[in-house]
Amino acid sequence: MTSSGPSQWSASERTQRAFSETVDPAAYVPRQATESVLTQLQAWAGEDGAGSTVAALVARPGLGKSILLRTFESRLAHAVPSSDGSRRALYLPYASLSITDLTVWIYGLLGRGINVSDVAEHPAVALRALFTLADGLDDDPFLLLLDDADSLPPDTIRILTQGLPRQNSPLRIMMALNDDAKASRLLAALDSLRPCLMPPLDAMSESETERYIHARMQWAALEAAQIASLDQDTISKIHALSGGIPRRVHTIAASFLESGTAGLPSELGERERRENWMRRPIEDDF
Repeated sequence: MTSSGPSQWSASERTQRAFSETVDPAAYVPRQATESVLTQLQAWAGEDGAGSTVAALVARPGLGKSILLRTFESRLAHAVPSSDGSRRALYLPYASLSITDLTVWIYGLLGRGINVSDVAEHPAVALRALFTLADGLDDDPFLLLLDDADSLPPDTIRILTQGLPRQNSPLRIMMALNDDAKASRLLAALDSLRPCLMPPLDAMSESETERYIHARMQWAALEAAQIASLDQDTISKIHALSGGIPRRVHTIAASFLESGTAGLPSELGERERRENWMRRPIEDDF
């Protein structure tokens, strides 16, 4: 995509933007399941008891966990603006780091100085450095929003489990996890902290898929004629092929807009034949 503004983009560039993999909160499209998660996250952020130190959102890939974390981060910033300009929450796109590297990265993103040699030599010092991000405010902890948290190394998990307070923690961690064995093992390792589990994040219904597609197209400034080209029958096909999973919706809707409907009926028919043969829906992991 070119670096010019939306008014200079071609229809193809706008289509790419509409269905890009983005974590921009401006592209977030609310629906019942995601708003339920955000409401629960807000409640978790205001609690101090057992379960308030760690929260987890466990869901299948492609359902929008990443943009939910970024949207939560953005809402926190707008709801409780800091008087000194400091940030009270930070989103990280991945977590496969030692506690030392994690701490140094976080301090760098926040523009804060840290003695790297001290935290490198003593992992416990690195964790305490994360505690100080709350600036001594017991009622205003620092929130770390970890995407891909099931990639946390065992040593980092051990240090967090042993060093994080069970409640009234100056550091709280929200983890986004894929629904698989790795997530189960991580939650088992954190069991002593009684992690707070977010409500389930289900796939979109057909009506939600329609609203989602139209909202993303409007966000990307597509022409009204392009938006109208996706009639109800086409939306139904996109929903059936995608299973209501946003990441799949992006791929299929973009293909439709760029190359028309020629491939969709045959693809849909093939899917229906497979499902009928197996007598149950097939979850294609693409």
